[in-house]
Amino acid sequence: MADFGGRSSRREFWLGVLPNAIIMLILIGLLLYSLLGFESTINPFSIFMIIVFGLFCLIELLPSISLIFRRMHDIGKSGKYISVLLIPVIGYFWYIYLVTRPTDYFVKQQHLD
Repeated sequence: MADFGGRSSRREFWLGVLPNAIIMLILIGLLLYSLLGFESTINPFSIFMIIVFGLFCLIELLPSISLIFRRMHDIGKSGKYISVLLIPVIGYFWYIYLVTRPTDYFVKQQHLD
């Protein structure tokens, strides 16, 4: 869960990211409904959804970062390449490019030796 060493294949990466993305979309939908679907914007359901959303984000932060680090190692890059996400707009496209690259064969051979 918090293993920053090692490698994650594309399959392992997407099997970790997609369920989290689905859960996040559901939580965002419920949060928006709770804030926009009632007459008053502050109600018990809205507060509950804000807490659940915040907790989910906090719980998934460390495993997500470690998964990205392992994916970067698998393509032969340093885990520090996660910082490309800090570059507005272009960083996200570069990040998608990086995580969809195939395994670096030479890094894989070094790991097996």
